[in-house]
Amino acid sequence: MQEKFDVALPDGCLLPQNDRQLLAVIQTVFMPGSQPYTLLINALTEENKDKFGSSEFEGLQFEIKRFDPQVLTGRLRITYQLRLTFSCSAIVNNLNNQHAYWDFTINAFTNTAHFTGEAYGDLRSTADEF
Repeated sequence: MQEKFDVALPDGCLLPQNDRQLLAVIQTVFMPGSQPYTLLINALTEENKDKFGSSEFEGLQFEIKRFDPQVLTGRLRITYQLRLTFSCSAIVNNLNNQHAYWDFTINAFTNTAHFTGEAYGDLRSTADEF
């Protein structure tokens, strides 16, 4: 499986021309409590479902791994702390230094950004079994 979502860029947002400008845009878009932040948390929750437990994400940090300002595409690394709560047994497991990679494309005409997470889950193919 693979998570995907689109977000609107802030009104008046200038197209980023370097990593520093892009990071400022990313941090503005994903402000805690915003709709894009909620979309990101929902996507991270889906990516981490195989770890079981109720997920809480804290301390999200963004790092630009690759950015091409000519075509407005790149790759983003998000690091975070993940707290898994197992309700039945009241056990809480804190996982530090978790990370996820997301590819993105900025559409200058619609002033939006499309994010695509890495594939996760069972990636095996039955074609290899025969």
